[in-house]
Amino acid sequence: MTGRFLLLGLGLGLGLVASRSASGEPVEEDGVPPGMVAHVEGGVCPPGWAPAPNVEGRLVVAVAEGKDVGVQVGEPLTDREDRAHAHAYAGEIVLPAKAIAAADGSNQAGAQAQTYPIAGTTDPGVSGLPFVQVMACVKQ
Repeated sequence: MTGRFLLLGLGLGLGLVASRSASGEPVEEDGVPPGMVAHVEGGVCPPGWAPAPNVEGRLVVAVAEGKDVGVQVGEPLTDREDRAHAHAYAGEIVLPAKAIAAADGSNQAGAQAQTYPIAGTTDPGVSGLPFVQVMACVKQ
């Protein structure tokens, strides 16, 4: 069987459906409702399907509420991109007071007992996650 594709649908689960018969002829009616999104092998949408541009270059995640379907965050990834990212951090270090007997030095400011704030951003890095690129199609 050729032209298999993975169906992704709200409340309809996941499954593989053949877009062509065993002889290679297009299936007239595949029973898939309009608006269903599928990732297909081969990079070409089957008959009755069209590219889904709102999915291209994006990680697709499930939603808990229908009102969130179609929400897009950030810019789509480009071909083979493993986008670099950084993380902001903030916190504090508390140095307690310490009494040192017979200490008589000239350092009057270093590591004084107090709370020291720390904040910054990590150096950018890529995820290095493995991925496969597929064509996203939407049933017409």
